[in-house]
Amino acid sequence: MKVLFACRSQIFTVPGGDTVQLLKMQKYLAACTGIEAVISPDPNEIKRSAYDLVHVFNLFDIDSMYSQITRAREVGIPAVITTNYWNPLEFFFETSHSLFHQLARAVLPRKTVFDFYCRQKRQRMQHDLQLQREALLSAAMILPNSNGEAAELQRDFDLPVDKFAVVYNAVDFEDINAADPDFFAERYGLRDFVLCVGRFEERKNQLGVARALAGLSAPVVFIGGVPSYQRAYFESCQKAAAKIPQALFIEGLPQAEVFSAMKAAKVHILGSWWENTGLVSLEAAVSGCNVVSTNRGPWQEYFAHDAWICDPSNQESLRHSVESALSAPMSSNLSDRIHCQFTWPLAAESLKNAYSSVLARV
Repeated sequence: MKVLFACRSQIFTVPGGDTVQLLKMQKYLAACTGIEAVISPDPNEIKRSAYDLVHVFNLFDIDSMYSQITRAREVGIPAVITTNYWNPLEFFFETSHSLFHQLARAVLPRKTVFDFYCRQKRQRMQHDLQLQREALLSAAMILPNSNGEAAELQRDFDLPVDKFAVVYNAVDFEDINAADPDFFAERYGLRDFVLCVGRFEERKNQLGVARALAGLSAPVVFIGGVPSYQRAYFESCQKAAAKIPQALFIEGLPQAEVFSAMKAAKVHILGSWWENTGLVSLEAAVSGCNVVSTNRGPWQEYFAHDAWICDPSNQESLRHSVESALSAPMSSNLSDRIHCQFTWPLAAESLKNAYSSVLARV
């Protein structure tokens, strides 16, 4: 079987969690199932003679995703889609720079303003929402990363339940085990610090984390790429972190050095406005960190009771979660669960089953 992974155009120039996802799926599909996957953002690469199936990624890259799904339908190749979705309206609301919304929030209850904002936003997004729903209905199967994500999609796009097959995200233990646990600590002179890994962007909420951790006695390290369109946001994060006695910003590191940083840290926090998994949280847990995760996402399925769960809209919650994780002993409970349930060989087997089910109906 040969599959085309159809992805966003900046998958390698502006890497994110979906970049890791694609590369690991490609690697473990080949190693564990013999399925060959080719990665390309170009819809013209979708050819009936070249591939048995098209696997599209990222529902939020609307133009690319829609053109890829449409092209697959035109040439008669079945398509599946990994959506990487969570309802984004709260994120849009909380990061809105509209003066009207800011003034309204100063005098009206939050729920009143939020409900009004959502009605407005849905109207403005109507075209995009329609394209997303058409693409989802055109797909032969939808492959969310959790039952929680499937529920979000069903609710937001009115989709039938039989279109879904969950494929959980996973961790590559070989990469983490190979990382030098002392490299980061010796280079930067830091251990047992608070770590926050992720591309600098408003959705990841590093600014909220920096503000919440003002005056924290433990060092705080932020690692992530800085897209050109997020430079001002990055500088705002640095400014806010000036109130943390020991804060360090690193604009991107090779993956092995990120894992070394995780092994040197005591706590990892991902306080995003939403995550459909939070791959770095899984990687941090396997690296030995106590994990603080956002409650905007399917945290129950991945972390259960073995992580500290925070509310990204509440600075007191962010700080309390980090302080609790810092003071708690290290635990292997989450890492042990990940080793059992969230591995790339298991994900590859789930993908193979989904692909085979789709092709059996062609």
